[in-house]
Amino acid sequence: MTQMSELHAGAHPDLAANPARSQGEVPLAHGVHGWRELVVVPLSFASLLALACGGCVIPPSLSVGTEDAGVNSPPAILAVRNDVQELPEPGPVPFERGRSTNPLSLTLLDTDLADTLYVRMFLNYTVAAADPARVTCTAPPPIPAAPQRTVSCEASSLCPATGTDFNLSIVVFDREPLESGTPPYQAMEPGGLKTSVFYFLKCQEASP
Repeated sequence: MTQMSELHAGAHPDLAANPARSQGEVPLAHGVHGWRELVVVPLSFASLLALACGGCVIPPSLSVGTEDAGVNSPPAILAVRNDVQELPEPGPVPFERGRSTNPLSLTLLDTDLADTLYVRMFLNYTVAAADPARVTCTAPPPIPAAPQRTVSCEASSLCPATGTDFNLSIVVFDREPLESGTPPYQAMEPGGLKTSVFYFLKCQEASP
């Protein structure tokens, strides 16, 4: 609260010296407070201008300020699906190795409607020993514009030729990831944001 809102008898020694009491025997009314006890509220320039204008109306400014530009918001991953079901987090998620067509469908959300979203899928990713993304795909802004969009990523190269158990990180960026920088393969231009989801991936041979 401001000092004005906190003004009370306990905090003002002059007010405390004038408690309420009967004035029945005094024929004349006493002044309640001296001039030095008046609280002067400074008026803003706008208030003084309004008083000077009387009833005149001041039109609003038509200029557009740059200080109110929208703040970039991060994307969100609403769901990841294969051709059978939505993938449960964190799995394990079975995935057939080497199928010619093995798409993963991502439902994404971004309130920055003009953003292009970039999907990257990494196996066993760590900053200290990072490999490039094994799957990449792009989700352009939908037409008509909407915060939610769906992208299908062809993922036949997701599983390596050997190995069974992997940590799968699916990362969505609202700026295109750079080839250099830190973290490796995930650095972006200033202002870029990202989100991710994690699964235990179990690669297996394709069924006949």
